[in-house]
Amino acid sequence: MKATVTAFLFLCFFIVNTSLYRLHIYVNDNMTWTDAQLYCRKYHDDLSTASNIEVKLLSANPKITSEYFWIGLQRDSQSPLLWKWSGGENASNVMWDAGQPDALHEQCAAVLISNVKMHDATCFLSIPFYCMEVFELILVQKENTWIEALEYCRQNHVDLASLTSDLMMREAKNKSTPAQADDVWIGLRFIAGHWFWVNGNNVEYKGWSLEGEPQCPTVDQRCGVFAKKKIVWKPDNCERRLNFLCLKKNRVTAEGSSN
Repeated sequence: MKATVTAFLFLCFFIVNTSLYRLHIYVNDNMTWTDAQLYCRKYHDDLSTASNIEVKLLSANPKITSEYFWIGLQRDSQSPLLWKWSGGENASNVMWDAGQPDALHEQCAAVLISNVKMHDATCFLSIPFYCMEVFELILVQKENTWIEALEYCRQNHVDLASLTSDLMMREAKNKSTPAQADDVWIGLRFIAGHWFWVNGNNVEYKGWSLEGEPQCPTVDQRCGVFAKKKIVWKPDNCERRLNFLCLKKNRVTAEGSSN
């Protein structure tokens, strides 16, 4: 049964490799590591793979009331001194607490909230956990208005792209190179007095041009474009016809994690 209390956290994306991004989803339901893995693979992609920076952000979630939470880190069944992620990748540069890991029979790893460090633990411990979903940016070479681009992305992929870090801005530049114009639509919109991402995120990371964030744009300048040459956002006419960036679910990663 799907957990009844699930809080979505950090709708920004963290780079995995070349062009893949992770969305982490906190599941406020106590499960063993194995049950958590089964849950994540059923409803999302897998238990979370997380860099040290991501672990710090995930630990700051005010929804967490337990002492520990699971991510997708476990001992290698063939070489117990080594650690792997749930998807099979080798784990390196793990932020272990002092004296950890300390027991070969403790084959799973949990994050200790108090100091954001990893501890080995018995996999039968029942605690909350993080699942992940993996996405990538793609360029759609159709000339659409902003609303047409939004509808296309939502019908065929996930959503118009949200660019929420320097890494994603650079990736957007790479992906938009073949675009027919310098500008491409992204999921940035001005409504009711503020700019927001269409996935519901507030605009915390700022990528505006030197003119800065438009505080009260004219009615025909209330959709956001990514200018690929200058690597900035600008307001534009929502009726302009442009190529656009979508977020696409990475199916290979999702299917591969369920094997």
